[in-house]
Amino acid sequence: MTHSTERSTNAIYARPRHRKPIAIAASLLLALGTAGCRDRLGLDDFTAAELNNPEKRHPIEFNRQTEALFVELGGKGDGLSHRQQADVYRFVKRYRSEANGPITVSSPRSAGGHMAASHSLRDVMDTIHGFGIPERNVRISRHSDYAGGHLGAAIKIAYRRPVAVAPQCGQWPDDLGRDRERIHWENFGCSAQRNLALTVANSRDLQRPQAETPRSSERRHVTWKDYISVPKTGGSDDQGSKQGASQSAPSPGPGLQ
Repeated sequence: MTHSTERSTNAIYARPRHRKPIAIAASLLLALGTAGCRDRLGLDDFTAAELNNPEKRHPIEFNRQTEALFVELGGKGDGLSHRQQADVYRFVKRYRSEANGPITVSSPRSAGGHMAASHSLRDVMDTIHGFGIPERNVRISRHSDYAGGHLGAAIKIAYRRPVAVAPQCGQWPDDLGRDRERIHWENFGCSAQRNLALTVANSRDLQRPQAETPRSSERRHVTWKDYISVPKTGGSDDQGSKQGASQSAPSPGPGLQ
């Protein structure tokens, strides 16, 4: 009895020793399986959509560039000449189409320079107001005389406009044959974005749409009248035409009555 009891006791204590390696192996297999599933997890939909969009992956940046026009002042102070008026007109017209900020008009700071620029400054402001630019978008300032420079005393008109900066292309960091996500490659769409940034005439068009231009007035009245007029389908006009046709038609002979 004593011997059998010792064997049974040893058997009871020996059972966990055989189960421990099995539990460790099961834990390792579970960890490997979890790691494999985690390795096969793909990108979320939002990230994949962002990477497949060339406008998001290769965005066009913008820098601010200053455009300036120096209007020279004559000795008599008679205002702008015809050529200067044309230059100011073209410059303000470019401001309306390119810039999205204020326009700055700067005149000489000295008393003599300011008096000499008074008539020219008035002509410049008239041109600006003629384009319908509100007062809040016009900045008036003073500057030192350009007596030491090659321009002499002048009025400075300036504004800042956005300039498109093309993205850098030619990046091939990944092996496409081992891409498990199946998304577009790194350089996808970059050349189209770069060409668009380099060839666009007005960079502001890439930021927001331009205002509509005035409509063409050639034959607009005639075209619009035909568009809104009621189509002639039956009615009094058709009846009148039928009556006129019956009156003009000859009467049947006696044999046909």
